[in-house]
Amino acid sequence: MVIVVVAQQNSHKRSATDAIVGCDTEGRITAWNRAAERIYGYRCAEVRRRPVTMMFPADVADRDWQMFQAALRGVTTSQLRTDRLHKDGTRIPVRMSFAPLEGVDGSVRGVVSVGHELTDEIKSEARMAALLQATPDAIVGLHRDGRIAFANRSCEKLLGYRPDELIGRQARMLFPEDVRAAMIDLRERLFADAELRAQTHTVPTRILRKDGMVLPSETTLSWHDEPGEPLMIAAMRDLSELHRAESRLRALLEAVPDAITGIDADGRIVMVNQCAEQLLGYPRSQLLGRPYTPLLPDSERERAAQAVAAAFAAREQRTVAYADVIRADGSLVSTENILTRFDTGGESILLILGRDITDRVAAERERVRLIEQVQRQRAEQAILRAQRLETLGRLAGGVAHDFNNLLAVIANYADLLHEEVTELAGADPQRWRPFGEDLARIQQAAQRGAALTQQLLTFSGRDLNRPQVLAPAAALERLLPALRTAAGELHAITTDTAAELWPILLDPGQLEQILVTLTANARDALPDGGPIRIAVDNFRAAPGDPAYQPPPEPEQRYLRLRVIDDGTGMTSEVAARAFEPFFTTKAKNSGAGLGLAAVHGIVGQAGGCLAIESRPGAGTTMTVLLPATDRTPSSPARTGTGPAEPPPRVVLLVDDEEGVRESTARLLTHHGYQVLTAHDGLDALRLAQQHRDQIDVLLTDLVMPKMHGGELARRVADLIPGVRVIFMSGYAEPLLDTAPTDSAVPLLKKPFTTADLLRIVTAGTPSR
Repeated sequence: MVIVVVAQQNSHKRSATDAIVGCDTEGRITAWNRAAERIYGYRCAEVRRRPVTMMFPADVADRDWQMFQAALRGVTTSQLRTDRLHKDGTRIPVRMSFAPLEGVDGSVRGVVSVGHELTDEIKSEARMAALLQATPDAIVGLHRDGRIAFANRSCEKLLGYRPDELIGRQARMLFPEDVRAAMIDLRERLFADAELRAQTHTVPTRILRKDGMVLPSETTLSWHDEPGEPLMIAAMRDLSELHRAESRLRALLEAVPDAITGIDADGRIVMVNQCAEQLLGYPRSQLLGRPYTPLLPDSERERAAQAVAAAFAAREQRTVAYADVIRADGSLVSTENILTRFDTGGESILLILGRDITDRVAAERERVRLIEQVQRQRAEQAILRAQRLETLGRLAGGVAHDFNNLLAVIANYADLLHEEVTELAGADPQRWRPFGEDLARIQQAAQRGAALTQQLLTFSGRDLNRPQVLAPAAALERLLPALRTAAGELHAITTDTAAELWPILLDPGQLEQILVTLTANARDALPDGGPIRIAVDNFRAAPGDPAYQPPPEPEQRYLRLRVIDDGTGMTSEVAARAFEPFFTTKAKNSGAGLGLAAVHGIVGQAGGCLAIESRPGAGTTMTVLLPATDRTPSSPARTGTGPAEPPPRVVLLVDDEEGVRESTARLLTHHGYQVLTAHDGLDALRLAQQHRDQIDVLLTDLVMPKMHGGELARRVADLIPGVRVIFMSGYAEPLLDTAPTDSAVPLLKKPFTTADLLRIVTAGTPSR
């Protein structure tokens, strides 16, 4: 009875969650609370007077019995992490303490133990440790004196140090000399000032690798409460790639043939490219930081201020403005300007793409005397649309193909991780299924990014395509299921196909993209449902027809595709901008505004023309003209019925992008292939010579320095007759005229999925 009373007095606050067990001097159980019943599985009546050692696992029994004996001698033990046996035989991790129980005369009558179950804590610690090790950032924990308390595995990749090399050493070794003192001072101030700790989160700095290389970085600080003092957690991220991207963007801005000027909300110039210096006649140093208004004549300033204010207030809208500017020599230059608001880092600036139109203004004044006002306005609008789309196309195409390689690396590694996590989830779904779901979201985001970059490349005319001679009626018949899917259940698709249609030369996938995009737009214009009509016929344009952009060639034979709806229609202003990338009138999350821009790119690349006939409330007719060809459509390829060839085992993989090369090699290796990798054509030829009797497949990028993929394929085929060639690329390069890109050679578009990669690689092995 004494034991029970003492246990309740000392542990009443913990009795609801901690197991309290009282024993006599022989180790027989005399007290057992409800938490002990819950944790160990025994009822009190089942264990009374039984030896407590029945719950000791064999590997800890001697140690824990010694602790029990020490408590009998009057020694209170510190917290001990150990295990106890559940009634069903499983081990329960606990944090245990032993204390003597004294009688009224002061003698030790037994021992009381308090056990706190650690199952949830251990799981939580394991999850946190896994997350710490999985993050790509280098993470270290710091004591007040700057000593490193722990480091994750990413430190080795980013900093060059293994975690065990860092623990116990001073963190100042991770920073170059010129920033070391500032980082030490910041650490001391943060440890001394709790308010400053709450305000400081991310610090830009530079880090020093073990090999002496200095990298630009940012360090994110957080805090973990430890007994006695907080522990500083520093997560360091390499910004080298970001800086390179910024450098590429700066180079792109300098390469644009238009004058680009950035103005902040206070009306001061914050960005100038080389063309702007040439246009204005001032060096950059004299332009940055000064107001833009002195560059304008007095008569232009009020109108310009209104245009700038309207552009700052607008969202996702471009404004065209004309103005005279004063050069450094005092002369006036007439300019055409596209004003676009750009938001970055919580700050808005107005980008002005300016072009010297002095000569054009003079020509337009002369044309006013020769043509009607309406014709002049139409010509101006057509020129503006063409120039705007041309400029946007150069910008879009110049950026988009770089992202394909980045997306390929992300998608490949996400696929690898997803396969591994799926296997782990089979054994422990509760722990690993959330990681699998997160990786699935990464894969979906990479796929969305790939679709967006493909649309950008299509708009800019850099997409990969393989034109074929198509019979329009048969092609449309094959596309009807996809078009009905795009239209949805509320919309009926009807087709009106003329007889004896002229064949066209076009990639079948591009024809599908044109029709599916136009059908989807017609569907969106009919929110309550309705008919969508697709009309196809032969067409010869009348000379000087201004309805199309660009104007069709007189007497040229065209195949005319029209997608017709009687939906909401468009204003003339919306129709004039319909083919601009990222321009959309739909809800924010309904699309990226690239569908019609991609159609514009496909049609322009094919030498065709586009036209929009629309009025609000009166429906829309989207018209596409595609040049006809005299060639005869080819018959569909027959599926082979011969015996299947064994899958390839040795792949020579060639790509100058290390991330794409290494991730693709890992995917192939993971699926049982032997992979030889080369970073360019010369390296690949060396490997082909060494392993000519082993290589089954050449998987090569098309666009590489020193030697493009087409030349490499021919030279490897000379070395290894019958070798199977597969091309891969993220964009089409007009200079690559000699690369064989006909339909006989498989082509992987970056980024590709693991399924696409394996399907093409395993499609067959050459016979030698």
